[in-house]
Amino acid sequence: MRNDINATLYRIKENIMAVENRDKNTPVILREIETGFFDLMELIKLFLISKRDSYYGYIYMNMTFQVNFFVPCIAGIQLNTFPAVFESNPLLLCQFSLKEIIYIVCHEIDHIVLNHPAEGVKINPEHDPVIHEKLNLAMDASINDRLDYEIAEHKLAYISTPDCGINSNVLKEMFNLKKVRALEHFIYYYNLIKDTKDNNPQNGQDRIISPFDNSGENADGKLLTPDDQMEPVITAQNYGKMQDHNWQAGDDAEDATAAVRELVNAAVDMMNDEVRSLMPASFMEQVNLINAPPVITWQKLLKKYVGTISAANKKTRTKLNRRQPERFDLPGRIDDKVLKIVVAIDTSASVTDKEISNIFNEIFAILAKRKHDITVIECDAKVQRVYKARTVRDIQAKVKGRGGTLFTPVIEHINNEQYYRDALLIYFTDGYGESKIPRPRTYRNLWVIIGDTERLSLKEPYGVKIAL
Repeated sequence: MRNDINATLYRIKENIMAVENRDKNTPVILREIETGFFDLMELIKLFLISKRDSYYGYIYMNMTFQVNFFVPCIAGIQLNTFPAVFESNPLLLCQFSLKEIIYIVCHEIDHIVLNHPAEGVKINPEHDPVIHEKLNLAMDASINDRLDYEIAEHKLAYISTPDCGINSNVLKEMFNLKKVRALEHFIYYYNLIKDTKDNNPQNGQDRIISPFDNSGENADGKLLTPDDQMEPVITAQNYGKMQDHNWQAGDDAEDATAAVRELVNAAVDMMNDEVRSLMPASFMEQVNLINAPPVITWQKLLKKYVGTISAANKKTRTKLNRRQPERFDLPGRIDDKVLKIVVAIDTSASVTDKEISNIFNEIFAILAKRKHDITVIECDAKVQRVYKARTVRDIQAKVKGRGGTLFTPVIEHINNEQYYRDALLIYFTDGYGESKIPRPRTYRNLWVIIGDTERLSLKEPYGVKIAL
């Protein structure tokens, strides 16, 4: 099988050389490269499955392949389609040796198995390119360290690390770091480099080559195909800030995780008991992690609660009617429902000032599109301060009171005011206080516990408790 793979790769490399030399039959050659690429991927798939302790082949079995000559990326797995698609630019991928190509394939699959696309969306929801680049580097370092360890530990002769690979040592050199531990989670590497500058821009960015000087588009901006007359060029002048992979997982972390779960579970279902028993423990741990029940955060729960409160409308002449915008005589409608939120903070040294700042940043972000009225209550053994907050700037930097903890003073303060009957109460605390409180006369109650939710001393909290 290995001879067949090498022969297929050799033919592709010959055709790539013809493209580099601006052969007049470029469209025909590109079609031959495309055909060769599909043959190569099928052979690599079968080869990986033959390695009975390798999960890569089974993941690969549940994907289709796609060629894209116009992306400046070696490869990437698209999760926003079914089945998942392994997309590659053969003009870039097939410049590597066979052992290096297998490494790249395994590298991309590990990104998916470790759910990196979803993790990237969580950390960088705004798609900031600087954050994206550093996350990419951190994730690459984490995965490549792991792959390099497996190659050395198990003496894997069929796989080899490309010279352009990013690992923990490369990150140390790129960002002039004093000490970098190997074989760490990507978050460790990201935290090391997120606030630093790359001291060697050539390292890790200019490590692959763009195949076309026109970025795959003609003068009319239309995407070119292998049938178009192109002038492909692979030269040192076209080195640029390229990516080694390109994920397509959507903008929702939960959707990305669901796609990863579907892909990984399909691979596990294809294995019999004997093969499954040969899988690495780290892979089976990740399978269990992906299938674990989702953890609900207080932010998600707050969004859900906010969504259950309907917005009342009132007529206004200052806004056009949505149904008939041409009728200036008809009034429009505006949101007239004020969302009342009471944020109670346990100030008995359990919630830090920094945590309070982060909490209110998230609360105001969640309520940004709704009319709201936020009341802040600071309390330890008694209510220390009550004030209104319209923006983050209104939040007091230093909380008052660092004594013991009682919940009753807050509940009594709320129950004594008719205004709070339709309010949502969010209580941030370490959980240690009384075992019994009066029933809060609020619309809903959410207890956010710093640490384990089992710490909450209340036998009946009259609401949901969730960890911070």
